[in-house]
Amino acid sequence: MPTENTTPQVQLTPKQVRQMEVDSYNANIATYTALLATLDGEWDADLIHLKDLEPQEGARQCPMTRLARLAVLQQHDQVTKLLKTEIVEGAKAKAILDIM
Repeated sequence: MPTENTTPQVQLTPKQVRQMEVDSYNANIATYTALLATLDGEWDADLIHLKDLEPQEGARQCPMTRLARLAVLQQHDQVTKLLKTEIVEGAKAKAILDIM
């Protein structure tokens, strides 16, 4: 015989849900900012021609001895894009929260 779940379900208000969303954006922004501080994103002269390629294509064209450096540069660019997105979306979520 199935047992009933006696744990009460917590219902969050729309404002609480939006606050959780804002908090999540803020946490991601802090994480990406900290990660960027550990990555050198200054493209080396011998790799700059790979900057605008898809990551896999850049890796394919990169000398094996420079792949580790390319990976750091690509990660810096990727995290920078993610950070920008989080900032924009977080601002939008905060604006909505502020009028709730």
